[in-house]
Parts: sequence; structure tokens; C-alpha cells
Amino acid sequence: MLSRTALIINRRIISTTTVNSQKISSRSLHISHRINSTIITRHSTLKLTRYSPILSSSFVRCLSTDDSSQKTESLGAILQTAKPPVEGAPQIPTNNIVENVTPEVITTTNIVESIPPGADVLPVIPEVPVAPPVPPPEALETLSVLAEPTLKSLGLGSWWPSGIIQQLFELVHVNLGVPWWGTIIIGTICVRTLMFPLIILSQKNAANMHNTMPGMQKIQQKITDARVSGDQLGIARETKRLMDYMKLHNCNPVKAMIVPMCQAPVFLSFFLALRGMAKLPVDSMKTGGLFWFENLTVPDPYYLLPVITAGTLALTIKLGMDTPQVNSMGWMKYVVNAVPIFILPFMINFPAALTFYWTITNLYGMGQVFLLKIPAVREYFKIQTRLVHPPDALMKPKKFKEGFKESWTNMKLAREMTAREQIDVVQFNKAGRGPLQKTYSYNPVQEHLKKTQVMAKKS
Repeated sequence: MLSRTALIINRRIISTTTVNSQKISSRSLHISHRINSTIITRHSTLKLTRYSPILSSSFVRCLSTDDSSQKTESLGAILQTAKPPVEGAPQIPTNNIVENVTPEVITTTNIVESIPPGADVLPVIPEVPVAPPVPPPEALETLSVLAEPTLKSLGLGSWWPSGIIQQLFELVHVNLGVPWWGTIIIGTICVRTLMFPLIILSQKNAANMHNTMPGMQKIQQKITDARVSGDQLGIARETKRLMDYMKLHNCNPVKAMIVPMCQAPVFLSFFLALRGMAKLPVDSMKTGGLFWFENLTVPDPYYLLPVITAGTLALTIKLGMDTPQVNSMGWMKYVVNAVPIFILPFMINFPAALTFYWTITNLYGMGQVFLLKIPAVREYFKIQTRLVHPPDALMKPKKFKEGFKESWTNMKLAREMTAREQIDVVQFNKAGRGPLQKTYSYNPVQEHLKKTQVMAKKS
């Protein structure tokens, strides 16, 4: 109420005395000092004699204008031109108004009283700056510790296997402050280390199969001969013998596929996670590389990473870490050895993050191979030492052409045997459920019945 009354009086007096015609904002009017309730202004233009008192003493008026030369004036000089109060006019008590004056205002008044009249003391009060907008809580949650948008806000980091890998990458990158190339290395090493027990199991099985290879090859040759001759009983007998032999020596070719079958989904999850982050892309990955591949979201401009990846993959296959007993696979070993050459044209277009991860995986795999070749380590993990077989004990490896022909022949024989079995099953079911088929010209049963009937009639 006090501010509203003072604002009305100030505007009326300014319009009458023409001291200043500039606009006054409500926040530029400050009330100070004591208020005298005995003086009432009689002025025809104010029309406030019956409704409000004249606030005498000193009002300090601060004008917020664009003119920096605007000064503060005392309202006392303006009130000198006002007419004397009207007799009998009602006086409105202002005790409550005085009580509402804050100590801060009184302090400002004391400062103003100590300044001589007419002195240029107070500069122009600038406009109150506009407060910046408060960001919504959702925007604050999207910022991580490093002032980066979270992967969740970018549409990544789901609960699929690839999304979980992305969340783990973000956890390492944000909380530990590791660059993206270091994050990829840490994630690769951790996952490959967790799979190390499977590597040991595969190495044990590979060593057992290598030591029992001469006996297994002899039995397999007998199975092949029985298949060529069509001897079903011989095939079943030799197959049972082979199963017992492998069980006795604790070796199984299926165990050799445990590591590839477990590594395939892990590798695919890492592949999809890094490809999604690079394809979006995540802005921080543009500067999260190393050496010549600083930008992890684009392919290597010098094609060095794809070549290194293909070379390390070929060495890994050669050492037999991820594909044990490659040399015993016949003509398939040529296909396996040619895999790095086949995938090299595709790896050229991969983002640097993918080829870098693949390179780290291959290097760590080769490190595990060299580690498991140390005799003390093999003895600690109870891995058998590979025996050196004499040349006559093993079958000579066939060339690619011969091996391919033999494999093709075995496939044809297998299809023929399967077709024969299906025909036998169909005929057996038809003979048991369908009508009897006449496969003979003479039926001794019916002929005997006819003779018996004729003799009975004669007698």
C-alpha cells in the first residue's frame, strides 16, 4: 500500500511541476526517512486531499532511464511549490506506514541526508538484468560428470547385450575419466579375462585329442570304408568304438567348439555396441582415438588398422588359439586360413573403433597363447604335454584337391544312405498298415484248401 501511494503521488507531482517527464518504474522508487502526517497538500490537480496524505520530508527518486546524466533529486524542493493544507481536511494516520519502513530503507535515508543538496552523488540505477531460465530436471539428468550427454539421452544404452556393453563403456569413461581408446582396451581385457577358463578347457581338450590322434584316425578310416561299401552294421560298430575311445581318453571334438560358440555372441555384442556409438555418432568419440586414428567414428584414413587386424587374426589362427587342431581339419584348414584375406575388404570400411577393438582382441588372444605355452603354466593348469608322434603313426595330410574330392564323395554317400533309410521306413509303414500286396504267383495255402474241399465232396 505504501509503495502504491508513493507511486501515485510521485507521478502527479512530476506532471504538475514539470521537473522531469521521464517514466518511472515501480522498482526505481525508494522511500526513506520519517513520514510527517501533519502536512496535507492542497492541489487541485492531485485530487488526493480526501484520500491520501502528502508525504513530506524527503523522498528519494531514482530514475531508471537510458540517459546516464540523470540525477537524483530531493522531493523537498518540489513540495515547496505546493499550496498550504486545507483547513478541516481529514488527516490519515501514517503510523502503520512508518512502521512498515524497513531498516534497510532508513539506512539509505541516513546516507542521503548526509549529502548536501544539489550534489551529484547517485549514478543512474541500471535495469535489473533478466534472470537466466532454469533448465528442467530432465536436461540436468542428461549431463554426465564430464558435461557430456549420456548415452541414454542419445538413444543408446538399452538392456540388450549391446546396450549393456555401451553402459559399461560409459561407466568406465565417465567415472574413471579414461579416454575412449583406453575404455575399449579395458573392456576387451576384462571380458577376455573372464573367458580365460574356457580357453584352458579348450587347450586341455586340444592336447588330449592331439595325443590320441593316431588311434582316432585309424577308427575314422574304418568308418569311411564302411560308408563307401554301404555296410550299415560296420558303420554303427566303428562309430560306437570311436565314441568309447574318445570317452576313455577324455577328448571330444565338440569341446573344441566351446570357445568359438561363447566368443561369437560376445564379439557380436561388442561389434554392435561400438558400431552404434560410432554411427550416431557420440561426439566425444571424435577426439577419443590414439595416434593417427584420433576420430573413432570414421574408418582409418591410412588403412593401417584393418591390415593390422587381418594380420593378427591370421597369427591367432596359425597358433591355434581360437581354432584348435586346424591342421587336422583337412581341406577346411585352407578355408580357415583364408578368412583374414576375405574379410579385409570389408574391414576397410569399418569405423576405427571396431578395427581397434578387433586388434586388441587378437593381440590379447595371442598373449594368452604364448602364456599357455610356458611349461610351468601348463603344469599349473594341468594341461597335458603334446606328444611328438612318429611320421608313420599319422595319416599323411591330403592335398586340397584330394581332400575336397573325398569330402564330396562322403557327402554323396551320406545323402544316399539317408535316402535309403527313408525308403525303408516308408515301405515298412506301408506293409504294416496298408493292404497286402501279392508278390507271388502260387499260394500254397489256397491250393491246399481247394484240394481239401474237393476230397470232402467226393467222400
